[in-house]
Amino acid sequence: MIALAQEATIASRNARNPRRGSGRFATVSLLPAQAQTQQHPFTFDKNALRLLKESEALDRQFEKRALVYHDSELQKYLEALSVPLLPKDPLEHVQWKFRILRDPAVNAFGLPNGSIYLNTGLLARAENDDQVFARLAHEISHVTNRDPYLFNRTLRKKVVETEVFEGAAGALFGLSGFYATRHVSGQPDQIGLIAAVTGYPQTFEQKSDENAVRRLRLAGRNPAQLVRLSLLINRLELEPVSFWKNQSNIEDRIAYEKALVGLDRGPDGVSDPGYVARMKSLILDDIHLDLDMRRYRSAVAAAERLVDAYPNDAIAVFWLAESYRSLGPRLEGIRTTYQQFTKFTDEDEANRLAGTPQGKAALDANQKKSEELYKKAASLDPALAEPYFGLGSLYQQQGKKGQAADMYRKYVDLSQRPADKERAKYRLAELTKTLGEVK
Repeated sequence: MIALAQEATIASRNARNPRRGSGRFATVSLLPAQAQTQQHPFTFDKNALRLLKESEALDRQFEKRALVYHDSELQKYLEALSVPLLPKDPLEHVQWKFRILRDPAVNAFGLPNGSIYLNTGLLARAENDDQVFARLAHEISHVTNRDPYLFNRTLRKKVVETEVFEGAAGALFGLSGFYATRHVSGQPDQIGLIAAVTGYPQTFEQKSDENAVRRLRLAGRNPAQLVRLSLLINRLELEPVSFWKNQSNIEDRIAYEKALVGLDRGPDGVSDPGYVARMKSLILDDIHLDLDMRRYRSAVAAAERLVDAYPNDAIAVFWLAESYRSLGPRLEGIRTTYQQFTKFTDEDEANRLAGTPQGKAALDANQKKSEELYKKAASLDPALAEPYFGLGSLYQQQGKKGQAADMYRKYVDLSQRPADKERAKYRLAELTKTLGEVK
């Protein structure tokens, strides 16, 4: 829990910067005062003020759509990590806020108004505090360097077709579902927001990485964990993540970070059991989001991590079973392109893949794993209803109608959730018709 002194530090720094009109003033520069270099103050023109206004509107949209993940303990955790990163000098029109966004993409971003968002996907896959600290330092650096404004100005000076803006924002929305910035699409004045969320050009990112490494060292933390987090993102982010990112860009960034830290190879993982325990509920919630967004490989990876940490937790085992069943005929390690993601419905994609020898083999293997895990979850907690609904769904997919009906009956007997009970009863009624049974 954040200390009272830390709470006072954040509050006093923000309080020293009263609102001026619609703008905000706050604290921050990432280097200690003696290490800071003189820079010309950033001047706000009408386009910058418009971008600032849009960033505040985006904050409101995230809250309105219930996309902000509210957990008081995790909020205090992020604030505690951020304290060493908050500078003494005020930054015009910045009010620091640290928030968690309900989005399974392994991403974080900082808006020009000082709102720093860490996606549930990133927190669910990070292994320790140093990795989260590194990403906070990186995103805070983008804000203090005024990157959203500078990138916006750079693009405005060039001839850029409106379709670029529409395509970038539209793709961002499509990839992150309702989690993204749909209302910024088609607005050239707001391209800085899109870049803030999806990533900047290489020079911007490298500068923020340099700052993150410096801050890790000053705080006595392990700078190699910045590289480790990027490697995790590259390995686990098997579904599309953004319109502008590609495999080459990710690998170039990892190579730069290795050179920055002085590594010949990627660092080994340092998974902190305390970190996993702190994030357990968030990881479970993020698995739901992964499955809703057809990010089945990511769901499997997250659920496996939980089961490794809690092998006798029936809920964790159930969600691993659910993830393997949903993965179905999809092959492990095959990165889904954005075109594939949008071209096929989930059912069409599954049927197409199951029609291939490789897909059929993957389907059989994943269904076998899921059946074993559902049964294990049921044995760990006989009162838990969910494994029986999962088994019913699995057997129904396999055409084992009698076994499916038995599992749905078991679920109806155990479930305490009226809506889910009705769904099971509906499936059971459909099955009994085909089996010729009398209600």
